[in-house]
Parts: sequence; structure tokens; C-alpha cells
Amino acid sequence: MKKFTKLLLALGVIACFAFVKPEISSTKETVKIVIDAGHGGKDSGQNIKGIKEKEVVYQITQKIKELHQNKNVELYFSRPNNEFVSLEKRVEFINTIQPDLVISLHANGHPQFEEKNGTEIFISKNNSFKDKNYELASKLASHLAIQPNSLGKVSIKNANFKIITESKAPAMLIEVGFLTNEKERKFLNSSEGQTEVANLILKFLDQV
Repeated sequence: MKKFTKLLLALGVIACFAFVKPEISSTKETVKIVIDAGHGGKDSGQNIKGIKEKEVVYQITQKIKELHQNKNVELYFSRPNNEFVSLEKRVEFINTIQPDLVISLHANGHPQFEEKNGTEIFISKNNSFKDKNYELASKLASHLAIQPNSLGKVSIKNANFKIITESKAPAMLIEVGFLTNEKERKFLNSSEGQTEVANLILKFLDQV
């Protein structure tokens, strides 16, 4: 009888452990990303047939904010509304956050060559993180190349824009398309197009 009782107790202990849900903890560190919407307020940026760059990129950042779900990625926005923010204030904000990456969003234009299209990723050789900049820009370019992308080819270029040069973090400035190109202008000004760009950026951030 004692042996039978001990057997029942042992089986009870095993059963208890069998139904305990194991704790799963993420080993991935949280990364901080600053999303910078170019221009704003009195500074419209490109203004092509009433379509303003400041509004297009701001709407894309809002889509990014709405669609963001990755708990391992913290997003910060240097221009949380449609007001003007100076480059100095943006850089100060970025360097206070000390992020793992800065993405400054813009829309391109080429009035003399309206057929010009595609995405241009700018990085700075004068940024302290120039090797990391190229690594991340290459990863983004490869990611865009294999994803369904309505914005055509992707190229990586060097420039000394203040936002990517003076940020004390890896930084890139992305010209998401050309507002002077009719097809890309319509795409970037549409909710569907802005959502596609936002999703492409978010998928890239999942890999940072």
C-alpha cells in the first residue's frame, strides 16, 4: 500500500511539471532607432504639383509608428508633427537618444529629368561610424532588392548632409523616390504606397 501511495505521489509531481509552461526569454537586445522626417513647417522640401515632400515623409513616419510591433526595437521620432525642426535641434535630439541607427527620410526630385526614379541611400564618410553605415546601407539595399518594391533600383551614395554627418550614431538618409517622376509621385502620395514603404523599412529594422 505504501509503495502504491508513493507511486501516486510521484506521478502527481510529474503531472504538475508536465503542465507548467516554460518561460521563454528573448536574448536579443533592444535597439533604439531614430526616424527623422525631413523638412517640415515652413520648409516644404520638394513641392511638385502641390505634392510636398515634408507631408509625404511625415505620413510615412506615421505609418511606421502605426505598424511597428517589434518589442525589441524602440522607435523615436525627431519630427513628431508637421512643424519645422532645425537641423541643429534634430542632431541634438539624436545625440541625446544615442540610438543604434538614424534613418532620415526624404523624397527626391529632378525637374530636368522627370524619368529619373529609384531609391537613393546616402551615408557619410565623415561620420564616426562609416564602416557600420556602409554595412547597414548595403543590408537595406539588398533587402529592398529582394522585396516587392514599387520604387525601382536602389543605389548607395556618399554625402555630407548634416543629419548623417554630425549624428553620433550610424546614420543614413534615404531618398525614397522621385516626386518629379509621375509614377513615383502618385505612389508616394497614396496611402498604399506610404504603407508599402513603411513596411519595407520595418522589415529591415527587424534585422538590425
